[in-house]
Amino acid sequence: MPNAYIRYRIKRLREYIAERTSGIDHRAIIKNAVAGAELSGSYVSLLLLASLIALLGLLTNSVAVVIGAMLISPLMGPILSFGLAFTIGDLALARRGLRVIAVSVGLTIALTAFMTLLSPLKEPTTEILSRVRPNIYDLFVAVLAGTAGAIALCTKKNYMITATGVAVATAVIPPLSVVGFGLGSGHPMLGLGGFLLFFTNFVAIVLTADLVFFLFNFRSSMVSEETYPARKRLLILGTVLTMLSIPLVHTLVTDLRKVKLTKRVERVLKLHLEKEAHSRVTGFSVQEKDGRVGVNVMVNTVRPFEKKAEEEIEKEIGSFLGRNVELNLEQVVVTAGSIEPRAELSSVLSTGQTAPARDESAAAVQASASRLLRDVRTELEALTSPFAVEDIGLGFGEKPGPARVSVVLRRDYPLTDDERLLLARLLERRLQVPVSLRVELASFLPRVIFDEKGDLSRESMAAMALIKNLPGGPGAFSFRVEAGGKDGRRHADRLKRYLQEELGVPAASVTAVARPGTGASVLVVRR
Repeated sequence: MPNAYIRYRIKRLREYIAERTSGIDHRAIIKNAVAGAELSGSYVSLLLLASLIALLGLLTNSVAVVIGAMLISPLMGPILSFGLAFTIGDLALARRGLRVIAVSVGLTIALTAFMTLLSPLKEPTTEILSRVRPNIYDLFVAVLAGTAGAIALCTKKNYMITATGVAVATAVIPPLSVVGFGLGSGHPMLGLGGFLLFFTNFVAIVLTADLVFFLFNFRSSMVSEETYPARKRLLILGTVLTMLSIPLVHTLVTDLRKVKLTKRVERVLKLHLEKEAHSRVTGFSVQEKDGRVGVNVMVNTVRPFEKKAEEEIEKEIGSFLGRNVELNLEQVVVTAGSIEPRAELSSVLSTGQTAPARDESAAAVQASASRLLRDVRTELEALTSPFAVEDIGLGFGEKPGPARVSVVLRRDYPLTDDERLLLARLLERRLQVPVSLRVELASFLPRVIFDEKGDLSRESMAAMALIKNLPGGPGAFSFRVEAGGKDGRRHADRLKRYLQEELGVPAASVTAVARPGTGASVLVVRR
């Protein structure tokens, strides 16, 4: 009885589909699919324009520009044609569609790689990094988008609107531009991730389009060319999709596990380090390596935590996670205690004049100010570490007004408004007068020196050790290696290897460029 009922329902479903698809002009749709797999001049022009626009959007981190490239791209045409060819078993159409897709992929990658070589912008942006780690959700998006595209092609209802949405949802051009960027900028792993996303979208669209076309009564009897058994066609696509799903599921599971791990660590850190009017966690990062969990934490605190407290936190995190944990607690003292400024200098700063009771010379005032500025510099460096304060100056006029403080900070990227405000507040609290702050930037790392053998000098290696102390770890920063002269390329490669192998800098975070003149340097910029 159940089997008879199931057969009845299947029969009714087939009748319903046949009734609904009776008005579809299958021959016209096949003709359109054949036209969509033509490698014409207009097709190539639109493809190359879309590739360049996508690359520019990725390099400038512009979502709107990337979306514009998706809308211009004509690549969905041959992909849907290839899906239809699989359904009806038309080998000639399948070969034509696959040839157009292969040429399109090759042209896009070659053009974007060449333009990346010419471009001065070689830093991976957020838009690029978001397309190098696809997971199973990207596969689901492609499945749904491919279904919508095939239905729109068959019914012609709202086709232009639906095709636009499908182009944006599947985004086949930006991943290929990421491949070109990865090859052109020397980041092959980024290119591999981008190609995996494109291939995921391609296979999912073809498979779902194949199923939709089959439901709309497209059959191998509609073509006179050589056909291929439907069971084998589906078996090929199903096998490829299954194999493709394995790394995608693995990526998703890895990402979810990392998020869960980070949340657990955050819970313990806040429990121990978030103390009202005493300390506050300003940032932390979690890294897994060789079976151990490394936790780097930055804390603003009134009084530094003792080593024993740090060990207790490390032990509790390890117990909570059930794994070996290595905690690195970076503490920034945000108040200086009860030390007050010297009375004579406070009088000068608040009135803009020397105290009448004492007739001090300019040299005496300068000496007094220098002693105070040394203390202030120590407090500033505790706040800006590992970025050292190279120089600090103090000025005031005859008329009452804010003290003019100038700070030279060894850092390669500007301060945020919050950081600037925090420094100004610290200075005002320490000097007990309003402050007008001016911050100048100097190179974080000194010029890199190589010995006669082409190896890094001891001085340069000691200076670059500061990279390990960067807030959030080296992975939170981008590194630009610049080298010039006849040995520029060799020195740049040597520097890149040292950053990656000795200092733990991710390969994707390092970019090497040539520059005029001689010598080498490393710029460190926050992502």
